[in-house]
Amino acid sequence: MNAREALLSVSSIVESFGDQKAISSFYLEFNRRLETLKLVETFCKPGSLVLDIGAQPFIISCALKNMGYRVIAFDIEPEHYLDIAKACDVNVLKCDLEKEELKVEEADCAVFAEVLEHLHYYYVPTILAKINRALKMEGYLILTTPNIASLFRRLRLLLGRQPVYEHHVREYTMSEVLRIIKEAGFDIVKAYYSAVNDLTFIDAEPEEYLRIASYKDLLRITIKRPTKLNILRASAYPLIRLRPALRQLIVVVGRKTKEPCVEVVERWG
Repeated sequence: MNAREALLSVSSIVESFGDQKAISSFYLEFNRRLETLKLVETFCKPGSLVLDIGAQPFIISCALKNMGYRVIAFDIEPEHYLDIAKACDVNVLKCDLEKEELKVEEADCAVFAEVLEHLHYYYVPTILAKINRALKMEGYLILTTPNIASLFRRLRLLLGRQPVYEHHVREYTMSEVLRIIKEAGFDIVKAYYSAVNDLTFIDAEPEEYLRIASYKDLLRITIKRPTKLNILRASAYPLIRLRPALRQLIVVVGRKTKEPCVEVVERWG
């Protein structure tokens, strides 16, 4: 089963066992998750062991399972969406990354999607070192995180508003993400700014999110539903297309090439 088919196959499970938040997330973030799954498909062989770290509501975990991977999902509070994971037969381990080791070795790949921004910066080097130790040599880390230097974050700051999303602890620039991944013992294989959120984080019907693939689709939905958000997204897209650094999502693939050597960073300044 390819990445798209696998992700679509999870919809009935999410609708049966998830709450409204999980169901809404499945559609709104469908294309972002699909992009992550395609990277796993590219860098990780079918049947290999993939760690989904910070996994709830276990949508990616379930899709990976349907793609033929062996999956271990980690989350600090897995209980609320555990029924989704159980329905997919995903092995779930409760883990506080800031305090505990993953207690896994020789994994082939680790997915670390939309987690970095929820962690205290002081613990990030240690956490990435823990992920490194859980991977075999030449294993892959696939990471996504919001871009603090995106166009809309900059506009919010210009308007005197906090640019960081209220449930995020800290957001990063590309150079910061690359630095901390390299310091954790990874070589950078692929790094880019993705436009997927700029295209799809709009006001639309659930099924419409599944069909957004280009700027034409964004325009079509904006004409049909001319909300403030949709008009802003459609107006800004030509600029972020020309200036990738203004896009909302940072995507990095790293390959483990050495064991981590973490230096303690002082918290006071």
